[in-house]
Amino acid sequence: MKRNVGIVVTIIMLFMVVFFLGNRNYLLTNSPQIVHNGEGIIDHKQLKGNSVLKLEGEWSFYPNVLIAPSESFDAYEDQRIVIDVPSNWNNLVEPNKEGLTIGTYHVKIKVPVEEQYGLYISTIRQSSRIFINGEDVGAMGNPSETLKAFRFEYNDKYTVFAKSENQVLDIVIHVGNYTYSEAGILFPIEFGTKEAIQSYYRVKVSADAFVSIGYFVFGIIYVISYSQNRKRKEELFFGLFAIFFGLFMSFNNQKVFFLLFPSIHISEQIRLQLGVLPLATACLIYFVYYMYPEFVRKRTLYIISLLLSILIVRYSIYKLVTDTAPIASEEYLMFLHLVYMAIIIPSGLYNVFVLLRVLRKNVEGAHYILIFLASLTCYTILLVINYLFGVPINFSELLLFILMLFSFASLLSFRANASYNKVQTLSEELFTYNQMKDEFLLKTSHELRTPLNGILNLSKVLMEGEEGPLKRAQQENVILIHNVTQRLGYLVEDLLFSSNHMTGDVRVTPRVVSVSVINEVIAEIRSLMPNDQSVSIVSAVNHDLPAMYTDELRVKQVLYNLLHNAMQHTLHGQITVFANVRGGQMEIQVSDTGMGIPSQDLHRIFNAFYQVKKEGTSGGLGLGLSITKNIVEKLNGEIYVTSTLGVGTIFTFTMPLATMEQLTDGNRQQQVTLRADNAVFQLNLPFFHKGNDKTILVVDDDHVNIKVLVDALTKKGYTIIAVDNGFDAIDYLKIHKVDCMLIDLMMSGMSGYELCKKVRKHYDMLELPIIVLTAIIQHSDLVLSLQVGANDYLQKPIAMDELLVRIQSLLAVRQSSIDAIEDEMNYLYAQVTPHFVYNTLNTIIGLSYTDIENAREALYCLATYFRAKLNVHYRHSMVSLEEEIDLVKAYLYIEKMRFGDRLTVAYDIDESIRSLIPALSIQPIVENAVFHGISKKKEGGTIELSVQREGQFVRIKVYDNGVGIPKEKLQQLVNEENSRIGFTNPLKKFKLIKNASLRIYSEEGEGTTVIILLPEGDA
Repeated sequence: MKRNVGIVVTIIMLFMVVFFLGNRNYLLTNSPQIVHNGEGIIDHKQLKGNSVLKLEGEWSFYPNVLIAPSESFDAYEDQRIVIDVPSNWNNLVEPNKEGLTIGTYHVKIKVPVEEQYGLYISTIRQSSRIFINGEDVGAMGNPSETLKAFRFEYNDKYTVFAKSENQVLDIVIHVGNYTYSEAGILFPIEFGTKEAIQSYYRVKVSADAFVSIGYFVFGIIYVISYSQNRKRKEELFFGLFAIFFGLFMSFNNQKVFFLLFPSIHISEQIRLQLGVLPLATACLIYFVYYMYPEFVRKRTLYIISLLLSILIVRYSIYKLVTDTAPIASEEYLMFLHLVYMAIIIPSGLYNVFVLLRVLRKNVEGAHYILIFLASLTCYTILLVINYLFGVPINFSELLLFILMLFSFASLLSFRANASYNKVQTLSEELFTYNQMKDEFLLKTSHELRTPLNGILNLSKVLMEGEEGPLKRAQQENVILIHNVTQRLGYLVEDLLFSSNHMTGDVRVTPRVVSVSVINEVIAEIRSLMPNDQSVSIVSAVNHDLPAMYTDELRVKQVLYNLLHNAMQHTLHGQITVFANVRGGQMEIQVSDTGMGIPSQDLHRIFNAFYQVKKEGTSGGLGLGLSITKNIVEKLNGEIYVTSTLGVGTIFTFTMPLATMEQLTDGNRQQQVTLRADNAVFQLNLPFFHKGNDKTILVVDDDHVNIKVLVDALTKKGYTIIAVDNGFDAIDYLKIHKVDCMLIDLMMSGMSGYELCKKVRKHYDMLELPIIVLTAIIQHSDLVLSLQVGANDYLQKPIAMDELLVRIQSLLAVRQSSIDAIEDEMNYLYAQVTPHFVYNTLNTIIGLSYTDIENAREALYCLATYFRAKLNVHYRHSMVSLEEEIDLVKAYLYIEKMRFGDRLTVAYDIDESIRSLIPALSIQPIVENAVFHGISKKKEGGTIELSVQREGQFVRIKVYDNGVGIPKEKLQQLVNEENSRIGFTNPLKKFKLIKNASLRIYSEEGEGTTVIILLPEGDA
């Protein structure tokens, strides 16, 4: 409270000091009047020091007449009266028939010396012309006895100069008025030597110019400040307020603006003055609103904005208000003035009201608001004094300017500093939280690895069938769990790597690395791209470049991340990789012709989890470029990016070159020898090595790699087949059984990716496991996508122990799948046996009473069935088609003896067909046709069995003309929702066979047809 009182008192004292100092000549009451009865005498003492005197006193005044200087004033002696100057003449003059009031002021001033003298005119309303010693020395408008010749101007402050004659200045002033209620010489006319008046006028003009330019400059500064961030709108509106208020100040007092542009017509001057004040008021209101939105009602804001807009249109744009022809009556002009003030004053008072509320609530920085309010109040009081008593308020506007800008600028600065301190505090907190986040990610990653490894190991045990074989659907679900867990594990590894870098715990193994690794990565990625890809990858790397000393695996990861990023953001065009030596380092560039990166994102793209917004794309964690930067810096390199929107992006990173000492290292010599061998070593392919019953097919176009793989696999006893292209691999698979494949991802002709897709068209992941060998870093999303075709993958150079373990695991998974199918088949056989034996024994018992010979034949057929059944349980789940047909014939023979003439059997069998089918798969279907179709028909029916070739398939057809199956029950049979073992068990068996199908057609009263299609020879 004490501080607020001190601020108010200080501002009041400042205004009082400026008011008294700026107007000391006017306020000095002891200075005698110079003019008496129309004459004045000035001596040397009064003009000493370029003093400026006020020609106050008793002037000669001739009302209702304009006397030319050439005329004798003696002729108008009877009209002469003495009038105090300054004062209002209203009681002394009468309007003429056109409404004009006119008069002539006359005074003679005796001066001590002959020289140039001047007058400073403050306010003579409404039009004036000055004559000194008979000469017209200046005018403001044109006072006239007729309205047609009468003209007024709004700029009522001016200076005139003339030389004395015989040490006398005979001053005549013509004055005319049309619209003002108060007219005449209303402010003192100031007198002095020419130099004194000019100096005095320059000071006043300079003070006004300083104030106006000051407002304008500060306004531009804040507008520019807003344009740089476009967030703090209070800066924008304060800047606009300062600009408009500066213009308003330049339109008043000395009217500096119109001195610079004197050609502007009086009507345009008035329109500018009337229009700029509502603009300044509106900007001030919006400034207050954005500073303290909680104290301003939006509805009130919109109403004031509307009213001020009406003012601007009506008083500044609408010409009728400012017509130069004085056609409006005094009453109408007064009405317009009242309306204008009725809107402007409440609008300004509303600002004061809001700021008072802010002050009362003691909001932070409120004392700056108090400075503005106190300054504005003091200045308003001075304006009222000036308006009521005609007392000048020189230099008060300068003080208002200083205090207003100080208060608002300090308030904005205070808010900015408060925001900065808040941001600084938040930054420190965010930095702490960021460290906590890194630690959390690190700990979480470590904690997640244990359960993830547990899930991986448990799913692997289940896949390999160590706890017993699973059903096929269960195995597929376990494989899905294993793959999803594996991918989650790779994401955890990426997080762990990024977190380790944050803590400085990143391990690299630098060694001598040839630039050829760049081409290896490019070639492998290029081989994976679809043929219709509209983006091409080009290598511009010279093989003769010196070797680098770095971590090969990490460099590959960096290259892959940059290439993958370029492919994501390049829809059409080319991606080019350059390499050259610069500044003692290897400089590698990845350039693309993509969409480019916005300049505001360039400095943030290497931040962890940051992703450039791109419509239509999603996915990823935003770690790729962050990890890339971490790796490059850990390897003593640098990475930076340049980009142009719509042109493309260039990522550049550097790697240290290998020194002579590093190049001569034995490890490097071994690598050079290996590359030399690779260039000349050739194998005779296809390569075949006979081992155990597990066959491994190796596909790699690098013969050295084949040799290394074959040697390792041969020691484990596997049967090995090796080829160097995908086409030979496909041909071999057509005629031989293979238990596992090793495929190199990057091969000429047919890539490993394409070979995987072709193999998967005929073999699923359980039938034929595939391991892909890749040069790209193992945690890449591209390699993960290969899991749609590959069971597993390994990164080159291959760790043989790990390869053998993975082969053994996949072979165990495959065997577990085979065992699961066989167990499920045997389970289905066990279900059908009691049903068939029960029906057969009942038939034989019945025949034993009536027909011994047929009973013997029936027992023979039953023995045929048991022989087939026992063979199935002994070992195999598949039997020859011929054995199954014999079983069907034996069964139908027994049933025909039961039904007699009611059952007719027809066979259409191609005896040349040799194929394997699930045991007891056709006989239950035939039994179902007899029991549920023919037996329920009083007159009996016919059973037809057909076995014929149909393209590459064997077509088996079982037809009966029995009672048929209702549609609802037929749908239940197809959906395996019915409990009929005779149909559901064969359906399940054929579903376990790849490319096999079973279809059933039936109509009630017409019969039923079952059609089975089996691949010939592959069943």
